[in-house]
Amino acid sequence: MRWAVGTPLVVLGVLVGLWLLSRSWTFQLMGELYPRVETSEKVVALTFDDGPRPGQTEAVLELLKRHGVKASFFMVGRNIERHRELAARVLAEGHQVGNHSYSHHRLIFKSPSYVREEIDKTDALLRGLGVEGELLFRAPYGKKLLVLPWLLKQGGRKHITFDAVSRDDETQDVELLTSRVMDAVKPGSIILFHDGGQDKPGTLKAVDIVIGRLCEQGYRFVTVSELLKLGGIEPANGSTASPAQ
Repeated sequence: MRWAVGTPLVVLGVLVGLWLLSRSWTFQLMGELYPRVETSEKVVALTFDDGPRPGQTEAVLELLKRHGVKASFFMVGRNIERHRELAARVLAEGHQVGNHSYSHHRLIFKSPSYVREEIDKTDALLRGLGVEGELLFRAPYGKKLLVLPWLLKQGGRKHITFDAVSRDDETQDVELLTSRVMDAVKPGSIILFHDGGQDKPGTLKAVDIVIGRLCEQGYRFVTVSELLKLGGIEPANGSTASPAQ
């Protein structure tokens, strides 16, 4: 009877543990995971996911240019294929471009071959754009369990997550987006917004406000690779990250 009662509880515990592991932005079982960088310097990395998307990515680029800020864009491979010139423009304007998978499917409960293909196809597209040096990776939705961290570790790849999250994929309430980021940000933070998906007018306004407020507080903005270097974290396999232009 104890075994009959205990087994479902064990199974439930395992499932809850896997669910929590898949959702964690700050922990994975193996490999290098960076939701932020430890530093006392007032410096942050602004990142955008899911692009490029015509209309929206250009608006983000114009906003960043107006503020003189460089950011990191984690791009979806199939969007690079559809909008190659726009992806190339992001790189040409001095921003960092990273791998956000090819299809933007959750990379959990997938075979190693599927996950590897999602990464490799996008790597090839990024190299085709002219991206040099270390290629940083960010999982779709920040989700991972065992296969993805294992493959990233085998390839000496860094997994970049975030610690100041706007959740602008859920709402476009400017005040809420702004407060979520400002309440969480600290030296070494990695900030998450999106330039892909549906139209995000609230995102543009919130990014404008966040940049202005952080600059007033003495923060400066760098790419993720620059932030890692400030934290003493060197590129993998002796590679050198592409310099900001």
